[in-house]
Amino acid sequence: MKKILLIRLSSIGDIVLTSLALRCIKNTYPEAQIDFLTKEQYVDLVASYPQISNVLLYKSSLWQIAQEVISNDYDAVIDLHANTRTRILQQLLPESIPFYRYKKQSLRRLLSVGLKRDLYKNEKVPEQYLDALKKLNVQNDGKGLEFHIPQKDWIYRSDVPLTHRSGYAVLSLGATYFTKKLPLFKWEELVQRLEFPIIIIGGEQEIALGQYLEQLDDLKIINKCGQYNLHQSASVIAQSIFVITHDTGMMHIAAALKKKVISIWGGTVPYLGFEPYGIPAEKSIFIENTELNCRPCSKYGREDCPKGHFKCMNEISVDKIIEAVGVKAAFE
Repeated sequence: MKKILLIRLSSIGDIVLTSLALRCIKNTYPEAQIDFLTKEQYVDLVASYPQISNVLLYKSSLWQIAQEVISNDYDAVIDLHANTRTRILQQLLPESIPFYRYKKQSLRRLLSVGLKRDLYKNEKVPEQYLDALKKLNVQNDGKGLEFHIPQKDWIYRSDVPLTHRSGYAVLSLGATYFTKKLPLFKWEELVQRLEFPIIIIGGEQEIALGQYLEQLDDLKIINKCGQYNLHQSASVIAQSIFVITHDTGMMHIAAALKKKVISIWGGTVPYLGFEPYGIPAEKSIFIENTELNCRPCSKYGREDCPKGHFKCMNEISVDKIIEAVGVKAAFE
């Protein structure tokens, strides 16, 4: 194997989950050139991985992509996205290019959501990616995920106020869908009860929420929502004591950085394969309302609660979050 192409078009968390397969491919074929096909908004993320030689941009024309793949003369194309677009792409490539695709187990995941039972068997997505590479003799090295922060994006302890230089918690407020988001009144209670410094991160959609929480105690809480890019946020996570986050890409980044992760789950559930991967159980704590018979309501999240009550998040126990933090564990 001299030239290999990996395909994962989106999103942040899913790309981070490919890092296990990426490293293990490089372990097996250390001299190989590994390229990565993804969407434009994820180029910086993909390019930060040292195993990647070139990033190919996903274009609207699958025919153009196919011609680029053919011209690069790859020894193998590995599809870790496995959707309609990548299946069409395969049909546009000559049969002489070996093509490997991971098995998405979409039906079992769909049945798990519909029947509210773990028919998915808690299979881990990073390990499913590896299963697609068995014919290439790629083995799991057991080192979990990885994440790389460019030097230009590093936020140093000296860059934060004195109140936070001895250690802080990171609260990640963002999530793509409503049913993944902890309500304001729960965040409000949580930041007031946490007894050590906090840095809040999130995107532009979380700016107002971050500002509101910061004004509750502007000595204890630093709001950086909308101020840091992805790698800068990851840098803050890397130096934190622990992270409290929704089921999002930042959760997977925290796991890749081997941090203690307290993840809050609403309409989605950990057993569908997207739990924090590669860290010990004592460093990965799930906070979820397990008393409801309507969870999960979707695979990836929804824009509204199908029952109208949103109990999965409205009834999340802040006591359990505080207990999960643990004073001793927090300051180790």
